[in-house]
Amino acid sequence: QLDAPDAVPITTLDMSCRAWPLPTLLLLEPALTRIAPTVTYLKLDDIIASLETEDGFATLGFFNRIFGPTSAPNIDRLDLSDNALGTRSLDVIPYLLENAPRLSHLSLHNCGMSLEVAAQLSARLGGEVARSTSSGDGEDSTATVAENANASTGSGGIAGQLQSLCLGRNQMGPEGATSFGGLLARCRALRHLSYAGSRARSTGTRALLDGLVAMAQSCPGGLTELLELDLDDCSFGTGDDADADALLPLCALLRGSPKLTKLILKDGGLGPDGFDLLVDALIAGACHLQYLDVGCLDLEEDGAAALATYIDDHLTDTLVELHLETNMIEDGGLKTLLPVLAKCSKLKVLNLTENCLEEEGYQALTETKIPNLRKLIMKENCEEDVDDEVKETIRGMYPVVLMADDDEDTGAGEEEQEREKGQADEGEAAPAAGAADDALAGAMGGLQI
Repeated sequence: QLDAPDAVPITTLDMSCRAWPLPTLLLLEPALTRIAPTVTYLKLDDIIASLETEDGFATLGFFNRIFGPTSAPNIDRLDLSDNALGTRSLDVIPYLLENAPRLSHLSLHNCGMSLEVAAQLSARLGGEVARSTSSGDGEDSTATVAENANASTGSGGIAGQLQSLCLGRNQMGPEGATSFGGLLARCRALRHLSYAGSRARSTGTRALLDGLVAMAQSCPGGLTELLELDLDDCSFGTGDDADADALLPLCALLRGSPKLTKLILKDGGLGPDGFDLLVDALIAGACHLQYLDVGCLDLEEDGAAALATYIDDHLTDTLVELHLETNMIEDGGLKTLLPVLAKCSKLKVLNLTENCLEEEGYQALTETKIPNLRKLIMKENCEEDVDDEVKETIRGMYPVVLMADDDEDTGAGEEEQEREKGQADEGEAAPAAGAADDALAGAMGGLQI
């Protein structure tokens, strides 16, 4: 397929989730070399997990050589997630990372990066590290990352061209977050950022947000290009300590991010008072959110009331997903929210898990229908005292309802049927299983190996 003379130019190359020892890659080298100039999206997640350390280095070095800036100048999207990346790994992939002339979307999710790797990577992406470079099998030459990046991008490193950056699930601690805070200050084109589950804690979260605020201040008019911000498991504080809490710089960032449509702040420890400050910042920033995750923020009933007012005034025409799990809003908070959520014409997913909801809250759910809701999640509430008839009424109101011990996969088939029904209602043909992926790959010039 790679060597077919009349083949569609390959723009997406997916080699993920397979082990690629070097001897196997050498068999593919002529064909990969031929298509390299047209590839824009290189998907290499989870390709070295089962290989011995030195074999993994050889595999990474191969891709670094074949898809370097000269042979593959059009790569703008790179996914290296789920690969163990240490400092030695960074040494063998300079062309894939900091020297890539057009790279603007970089995913390094769950790469086991230590704080030392975080410091090196952030410095290299910013063009600040001197080291010897190698194409993988050629002669080494001594140069700084800045010099190499200048030659290909015209600036020090690629920080200024990054539009999306995923660094989630790396557990780099506060020190790693501090390193990346300095990098983020230079990412003026950033649209999508995920730093979920990397254990930034309070000091690291503050450093990340200080960097983002500095980036915002360098943008025209002080307004960022941010569309999506995922800071799950970061620590914001309540705003009481202006010198230490990360909430105040978060609010400053939101006031300068009017294009933001997705915000994830789960497990951030705001509390009702901190949430009030957050809502004020979202209003000031004119953020028309479509996806909002404020789970595990200790909002309680007062926070639910503030959220209801905010949604009623600003999000009824845009909100698609709302995640409110583990906020202890209780029946009173839910009863305040429901009339507002019923006005949200685009709301598809609502998560009410673990909110101490009892019979009164369940009854309120039966009396207020959210018009286009497709999935209601309300596990780990106090449903043992709720009449079965009430629960069955709720189950009958929406395509997917998850309660108690229901598995997340329980509604998967129903969701797919609902999606296909929606396509049929709109006059679209629902593709057979597997056909959609094949059609998309052909249409987009994609190839999965």
